[in-house]
Amino acid sequence: MRAFFYLVRLSFQRQARAHLMVWIALGLLGLLALIVWINTQRGRWSMSHWRFPPRSGLPYSTHLQHVELLGRFPLNAAGQAAHQMSWGSLHAVLFQGSGFFVFSNWIVFSIFTTFLLPLWTLSFATEGLGREREAGNLLWVLTRPLSRPSVFLAKYLALLPWCLLLTVGGFFLVSRLAGPPGILAFEVYWTAVFLGTLAFAALFHLLGVCFRRAAMLALLYSFFLETIAGNLPGHLKRLSLSFYVRCYMFESAHSYGIQPERPHVYLPVSGTTASAVLVGATVVFLTIGMFVFSRKEYVE
Repeated sequence: MRAFFYLVRLSFQRQARAHLMVWIALGLLGLLALIVWINTQRGRWSMSHWRFPPRSGLPYSTHLQHVELLGRFPLNAAGQAAHQMSWGSLHAVLFQGSGFFVFSNWIVFSIFTTFLLPLWTLSFATEGLGREREAGNLLWVLTRPLSRPSVFLAKYLALLPWCLLLTVGGFFLVSRLAGPPGILAFEVYWTAVFLGTLAFAALFHLLGVCFRRAAMLALLYSFFLETIAGNLPGHLKRLSLSFYVRCYMFESAHSYGIQPERPHVYLPVSGTTASAVLVGATVVFLTIGMFVFSRKEYVE
């Protein structure tokens, strides 16, 4: 047991040595933070700048001004009350209540869940055993008084805090920069980000055991299966982990009116099913990884 926790601590310290993929991930985090900050300063987290008809029409804010001008015409008490009610409802939706909707659809679902979450996770997860193999230290690790499954598990426990720091911590930073809509998004979605990180880290850690250049294979998986296939109609996207992360997010934000744009095409699963799949995938990937690592020969 002492050797197990020593290996966890040693591997955790080795993960702190930044490498190329981590710098790329931090660069993407900085770029996303800058984009979110600029849009926050410009007040873009609302539907007021959207146009109707789309692209060619006037902004919603202009249409709302036209509705406000109607109140200057002489109206009876009932008409004035109806106008005030209509204008107040539209103003609340366009300027106050739409920020969470816009931030969720633009940042969380379109950029973070399908692209940045797997990319940030693989920055550390593929280095759990891959770094030892490339540095020629894996045989030294295997001579320690530990079984191979415990070595595999220790490496996973060592890389997981770094993955969570980058994914959950990065999501928190971006959400704070977005103001109230982002803060609400973090409160609603952080659990889904946490479960997604566990599953992605287990998957990419498994790839690090099976392949020498696991980072390249993990990048291909993230771009094609998560980013492209994960957004296709039908059931093919159920092979991607990000699909279940988004389904859990939809369930968490259901009370705020967040749902897939076309539910009959997207075909989401329930939040309970999504969380069960993410936890089950984590356990399955770790089990397979321990089995493969126990029987695979590593020759320098």
